Parts: sequence; C-alpha cells; structure tokens
Amino acid sequence: MQRERYPGEQRGLTLFLAELQPVVELVLGEDHLLWHAIRRALQLGTLDALRHARQLFNNQPREIKQLLSLGMVEERPAEGPSRDELLDSYATREPEEYVSFDLASTSEGDEPVVRLRHELVDIPAVRVMVRPGTLPSSAAARLRAIADLIERDRRLLSQRFWAGRDLHVEPCDPGSAERG
Repeated sequence: MQRERYPGEQRGLTLFLAELQPVVELVLGEDHLLWHAIRRALQLGTLDALRHARQLFNNQPREIKQLLSLGMVEERPAEGPSRDELLDSYATREPEEYVSFDLASTSEGDEPVVRLRHELVDIPAVRVMVRPGTLPSSAAARLRAIADLIERDRRLLSQRFWAGRDLHVEPCDPGSAERG
C-alpha cells in the first residue's frame, strides 16, 4: 500500500486532476493518453494512478502544460438559464419569507447584516450562496461569523422576533437584534 509523501497528497492530486480533465478533453481530446490516465486515476483513486496521471501531465511539452494550466484558471462563462427563463420560473412561485445574513464588505471583522426578506425562490431550510471566485478561507470565515451570530442570538431565526418589526426600513444590525 502506498503512503502519502505529504499530508493531503491524495486529495490534492484528486482535485487537481478533476479540474484538469475537462480542460484536457477540450484542448487535447478524449483520445489523448493524458485524458485516459486522468479518467483512470479518478476512477481508481489510488496514489499510484493519481501520481501516474500527474507525471504524464508533467511530461507534456511546456507549451501544452501552459495551455492546460491556463485553461484551468481561465474564467469560463457560466452556462445558465436565460433571464427570461428565470423570470418565468419565478412567476409561478409564491413569495416566502426568510432571514437573510449578508456579508457584502471585504473586511474580515464586519458583522453580517441581518434582515427578513421576501423572495420568489425555492428555498430549503438553509441555503448558502457564495459568489464564484470568493476565497474559500474567506467564505468559511464569514460562515463561521454567521453561525456565531445565530448562536449569540437565537431569536434571529424566530418568526415571533420578526413579527412586530417594520420590514420596509433599513436592515437591522446584529447589535439591535441582540437588544430587542
């Protein structure tokens, strides 16, 4: 049994190859040896297979490696529904209220803006939406800040808490929520 040369080697190689595979398919095609090695490595998940696929990538000519690397970090336009399709789907939904925790600024120390909102979205009990391109450490820190805020004042998720509030004013700040 192979051992990791460093902590997280297997996970890191898996993530790297998973991001590389669609770029290899687009640039080199599914008939390229590298694409098959990546597919096999991701299926097996063994360190030997993962290392072999990475080695095949490393053995590619410099120009090919640069092209593939650029394809991995290059921002591709998201293929999503059109604006009209989204509006049509929203038109069939009923407005639902939910508590919104927004962290719009970039400062790590900012508290979330908490407010009750009405939206035409299909919402599960909890949904986290993070803008693509956000640093994972930043997103995790902000989610921890929201969790801490909810732990400090559990009333923020209570319907009774929001029932007597004027919903058309500026969003309440967490400090006022704690006071009352």
